[in-house]
Amino acid sequence: MNKWVKILIIAIVAIFIGLIVWYILPSRPIEDYKTRDARIKSITKMVELCASDIHEEMAIKDSVNGKWIVARQTIEGRIRFDLDSLKIEEKGDTTIIYLPPERVDIFENDSQAAYEVLDSWDSKNSIFSRTLTANEENIIKRRWQDKARKRIYERGYVAQARANAVNSLTPLFSHMRGPFGKQGPVIVIDPNPKGQPLP
Repeated sequence: MNKWVKILIIAIVAIFIGLIVWYILPSRPIEDYKTRDARIKSITKMVELCASDIHEEMAIKDSVNGKWIVARQTIEGRIRFDLDSLKIEEKGDTTIIYLPPERVDIFENDSQAAYEVLDSWDSKNSIFSRTLTANEENIIKRRWQDKARKRIYERGYVAQARANAVNSLTPLFSHMRGPFGKQGPVIVIDPNPKGQPLP
């Protein structure tokens, strides 16, 4: 038998065996690396990203039913973001993540040093001065919390906290695969960079 005929027969047999093996062995499923909400939510199991803690003093001057008080109060607050509320879009091979609205929490510090009454008086009765009732004191505390929250926005604490959150989220999502299974760019956008309070 000719040498080249033998080589041709061996090659055909090898190809035939290869095809049989290819059909018999189960094929490995192609993994889909497309970004999905479920995949992203698995990353965001750290439900909240605390961006900034606040600790400072502010003066209080307020009145209820003609009873006035001037006091010094320590603000304990926290600005944080709920990562479950992230808005995520895919444009081409780019993943865009929008920072959600912030949550501003004001806490009441129970220590004696955190709250100090500097002066109090009754503008309606100077002789038999009335003291604040528990209900009136709660009204002033609620007003104080609203003023403290407004002060946090005015001093730029929220704007800084939003910038910190963007800087923290960017590396967290930087290794996320894009819509086509590739390492596409991930952009974190702050729709409210000036930190303005929501209406």
